[in-house]
Amino acid sequence: MEGAMEAPTPVVLPNSEQLYMKSIQDETYLIQMSWPLSWPKGRFHEGSAPIIYIVDGNALFLTATEAAWRRAAESRFVGGIVVAIGYPLSGKLYDSKRRSLDLTPPTATPIPGFGGADAFLDFIADVVKPHVTARFPHISLSREALYGHSYGGLLALHTLFTRNQLFDCYIASSPSVWWNDHCILEVARTFLRQDQPSDTTPSSLMVFWGSFEQDPPQWDDESLDQFESRKHIASIFRTREHSIQICEMLRGSHHLKTVFMHEFEGEEHTSVMAGSMARGLTEFFENWPSQG
Repeated sequence: MEGAMEAPTPVVLPNSEQLYMKSIQDETYLIQMSWPLSWPKGRFHEGSAPIIYIVDGNALFLTATEAAWRRAAESRFVGGIVVAIGYPLSGKLYDSKRRSLDLTPPTATPIPGFGGADAFLDFIADVVKPHVTARFPHISLSREALYGHSYGGLLALHTLFTRNQLFDCYIASSPSVWWNDHCILEVARTFLRQDQPSDTTPSSLMVFWGSFEQDPPQWDDESLDQFESRKHIASIFRTREHSIQICEMLRGSHHLKTVFMHEFEGEEHTSVMAGSMARGLTEFFENWPSQG
């Protein structure tokens, strides 16, 4: 008899694990971690390794893990740890309500449902990071990065501007600079006016976006009205323009070691995530520090 030789079984991802953790606000998060396939017993690996923390983990954990593992065949391969922070979800990739709160910065006038970034960063710094350190006790974490897309990219910028020693590198993919009347730009200006303490190490920044985010084409089966609506939204978000503006503001600042930016031709807001993750992770793991 031809066909399957045995009953199908669930796909099991090696060298990975997940658990649920609670914040001080009693919110539950899904924490997923993976490490190189060459580490048969991750907790017993000895040496140093970079680590990348990723928000919107439900959507990006597998993308980041595969991007890291694929590099093992290359001579420049540097094995690292992937830590994805997401939510208890079933059948979907995003918790729109919680991510809107967690990934947006506080504002002078509170906006209901938004502005919880600082509490979320406290959770990462005080709960998630210590857990990762304890989970890999024989590993020296050589450097740490934060990756975020869209609102997550806004979070990466907010963290750089307000807690720039929390990570060594900030990877902002299609950052939502437009949010709340572009308030992150004033936070950036304040950051640039501050003195850099002599005992701190400058951070690095990478910013990515897709060319179709600001200049969308009309799809073959799309009506003119639908196309005009998408173009109008793109003209509000102005992802390319804002991303370049942020990078140009920061170039040459003593606060930053490097500023790297790249546009992915032919990608839009969701499709660019795979490219920005792979490129950002590879640059951070292997080409550190990026030359910008």
